[in-house]
Amino acid sequence: MHIEKRKKLSFLKRIFLIELFKGLMVTLKNQFRPHTTVEYPKERLVLKERFRGVPRLRMHPETAEELCVACGNCAEACPDNCITVVAETRASGKGKQPKIFIIDYERCCLCGLCVDPCPTKPISAIYMSHDYELASYTREKFITEKDRLYSGHEKREYKK
Repeated sequence: MHIEKRKKLSFLKRIFLIELFKGLMVTLKNQFRPHTTVEYPKERLVLKERFRGVPRLRMHPETAEELCVACGNCAEACPDNCITVVAETRASGKGKQPKIFIIDYERCCLCGLCVDPCPTKPISAIYMSHDYELASYTREKFITEKDRLYSGHEKREYKK
């Protein structure tokens, strides 16, 4: 094992703390350089169009009715079994809608396999949103029911 000994500093370098000032100059030089990282959560990156956040439900864009027909294909396709769908007949008597639609984001792996089997065309009732900030102190907030699946999670804004 080779142990390298430190060089002894000259008398002048010890008195004038030259090594300390060299280190401070490096710090001072880098202090005013432009930042290359994003200071999250004060700053956020612009997400790419194909970014996959947590799955959400959407309403019909023209009629503002629920697009979901409660077929349960998304729940069957989910490898983590984090989707629960209970169907009921629509008020008009034609077709079904979800009475209960729950996604457990704590178990969701964000794979997107629930989106592909959705039979509603041309717009899929379930989609991968851009929501990704789900930190919480309690586990109950990760279990998301139908109302919050349509409205999305609240975003916290931080001041710079």
